[in-house]
Amino acid sequence: MKNLIALAAAMVIVTCGKAQNLVKPYDIPLKDSIFYQVQSAVFIINKQDVEDYFTGLDTILVQRDYAKETFRNIQFAHLSQEEVQRHYGMAKKFWSASKDSPLTYSTDRIALFWSENENVLLPYLDEILPELLEYGKVQVVDRSTGKRVPQFQIDYESVDTKHFRIFKFIKGRIIWRESEVFLEQLTNAGI
Repeated sequence: MKNLIALAAAMVIVTCGKAQNLVKPYDIPLKDSIFYQVQSAVFIINKQDVEDYFTGLDTILVQRDYAKETFRNIQFAHLSQEEVQRHYGMAKKFWSASKDSPLTYSTDRIALFWSENENVLLPYLDEILPELLEYGKVQVVDRSTGKRVPQFQIDYESVDTKHFRIFKFIKGRIIWRESEVFLEQLTNAGI
């Protein structure tokens, strides 16, 4: 009898633990959206969330004197304060001019960090994407089916004592990995 109770308790704990990792995106109509296509999915991001992020950055970057440590995205890691300020100025200028225009991004295309087109916003989208995904503020469309997914899961990985989220479809296929954006991708080239 004790074993049966212990087994039932263990199953409840495991079920509760898995339930905490599931994300159900809010089913809100997105009138003005950004489409961001990755290898296995398309993210539909509400432009208002991006606007709120830039409004917050206006204050935070000035308070932190445009410190590159404000960002987790690895693309900012090698910049000076002046370069962070200049890049943010370019991004803010483009964002202000294109708020009413449709924006579409794809990881299938090369996007240069210093480009003076819509790609200048991509590092900032990558910066806020994990939080938006975790809180269900992004609609996720499975590229293989073309249908919006009603839920997805979050797993975690540790790399060099840092913890990163992995967003996956329910069946386990990876949607997006934080470590691919926030860590230097090193390869051994026979050196």
